[in-house]
Amino acid sequence: MSTYRIKPIHKLNHSAKRKSKILLAIIAALLALGVVISAMAMVSVFGILLPDQEEVTEIDGTGVSIGDIQISKIGEGQIPKEYIPIYKAAGEKYNIPWTLIAAIHRVETHFGQDLNVSSAGALGHTQFMSKTWVGWSYPGGTRLGNASIPKDVLESPAAIKKYGGFGVDGDNDGRADPWNVVDSMYSTANYLAANGGASGNYQKAVFAYNHATWYVSRVMGFMKQYTNGSVEAVSIKGGSAKGSAAIEKAIQVGSSIVGKSPYVWGGGRNQGDIAARKFDCSSYVRWAYSSAGVDLGPVSATTTDTLIKRGKVVKASEMKRGDVIFFDTYKINGHVGIYLGDGKFLNDSSSQGVSVGDLNNTYWKAKFNGNVRRVA
Repeated sequence: MSTYRIKPIHKLNHSAKRKSKILLAIIAALLALGVVISAMAMVSVFGILLPDQEEVTEIDGTGVSIGDIQISKIGEGQIPKEYIPIYKAAGEKYNIPWTLIAAIHRVETHFGQDLNVSSAGALGHTQFMSKTWVGWSYPGGTRLGNASIPKDVLESPAAIKKYGGFGVDGDNDGRADPWNVVDSMYSTANYLAANGGASGNYQKAVFAYNHATWYVSRVMGFMKQYTNGSVEAVSIKGGSAKGSAAIEKAIQVGSSIVGKSPYVWGGGRNQGDIAARKFDCSSYVRWAYSSAGVDLGPVSATTTDTLIKRGKVVKASEMKRGDVIFFDTYKINGHVGIYLGDGKFLNDSSSQGVSVGDLNNTYWKAKFNGNVRRVA
């Protein structure tokens, strides 16, 4: 057989293989498209939402007190009715909105529908790490808080008290069982309360539950969905009595450049910027207090993340003139200001520069997270 005939046959075979591959790819694409269309039809017909597609809707309305939170239409449709009295009882005991407890339950195990131990070792209805449940002073375990704790120890109220855990015997049966829905909800409320929730710092408390901003957004989103109206976390009034000499000096210095200093991201961290009055929110607060002899950190390294650790924690309902207050803007505790009293505060904002803000303003009221530090 001549090479003349061999080459065309070789090319023909190669071409046939290519056409075959293309045809198979087309068929596979059509099949995949059919699956997608079918899935979309199921979503349309049955109202199914994939986990990452669940929408969070704002609920309009006036504020309500912790003891009078009403369920929304969305909540009525999603929350198992038998759990509502449990959420309410736990919330009332620890001063936590019951819809926040329900939101945690929803996000963690879809109201108890998935009670498997997580890959990290989290347990029960609201996925506590075993050492968080029984107490971190219990010996051994991983840095995440997973440990091989005998069941009789894990569920022992006496052991939990000894080791400083958050597990609670909510139904008073002598055991604090993370797989018992009553115990789990009481323990969740206990944990949230101890991490800022009892004083209205709900986002801070949820962040302590899971150190991820997406988690906070998801939980707070479900809380809003389930609440008919909005929950007022803090009382914003009063606290205008004259402060110490250092406080009044800091406020005087900070007020001297109101309307005269534009916001500069990262500014205020060298002497040139300070001389030119170029600050961002945290460097502005540091500068004002530094001028009054109060050290809030080094010039080059003071941020909202460092300021949140300064001074002592104060309840938002008890804040006074001169306290440093925080807001959740681009991140949790992403903005900071100096409280003046009667809802007013000094701050350096990206939109207005150094200015006087109002906590009763719709924007700032929504962003204020209740974190307050007394630094002087």
